[in-house]
Amino acid sequence: MLETTIAGSLPKPGWLAKPGVLWAPWTLTGEALAEAKRDATVLTVAEQERCGIDIVSDGEQSRQHFVHGFVAEVEGVDFERKQRIGIRNNRYDADCPTVVGPLKRRR
Repeated sequence: MLETTIAGSLPKPGWLAKPGVLWAPWTLTGEALAEAKRDATVLTVAEQERCGIDIVSDGEQSRQHFVHGFVAEVEGVDFERKQRIGIRNNRYDADCPTVVGPLKRRR
């Protein structure tokens, strides 16, 4: 009658990012990170299928945070130059990318 899905992110495995940390840094770099993201996504999709979820998602395994998934494709944002700011009404401190020029979608 109704199809099931999930909303939001799923926890990342400890071998991909530090558990329980907001915007946790990746544990790997380069091609090893790309492979680990693919592996985490495959495992996440398989777990949802095993549980009978009708509409599966990547669980955001390849993004540090849903905002980063979008902002990473915007010109004028520098992920190497981060500033620590309070977010969610200053409940958390987060290292955020810096706006360094005019903002424009890359594609």
